[in-house]
Amino acid sequence: MDKISIQVPANSIYIKSIRLFTSSLASDMDFDIEKIEDIRVVISEALNYKLNQEDIRIDYFLGEDELKIDVYGRDRDLDEKAYAMRDLILKELADECIISEEKISIILRTK
Repeated sequence: MDKISIQVPANSIYIKSIRLFTSSLASDMDFDIEKIEDIRVVISEALNYKLNQEDIRIDYFLGEDELKIDVYGRDRDLDEKAYAMRDLILKELADECIISEEKISIILRTK
């Protein structure tokens, strides 16, 4: 399993670049177009909620038919409704999702 790590400053300007990189990885791994769109939404949601005052680290683990993404950072201070919406979106679009205060782990499968 290959691992790629990226660290970006806590600035929303980088979300678009990370979305593009992530969707490119997914395309290279033969995810279909609908799943790639889901992946773009998932990574955007994860980054948006971890976008605090600190750098964000994203670790990608590329398996034969699985992409695991770990997004490290502290949650922003938001109300419970916002967190509930984030959790709903991530769990609906990812094959597996584990959300903790310091990390969001997302697993997506090609099949």
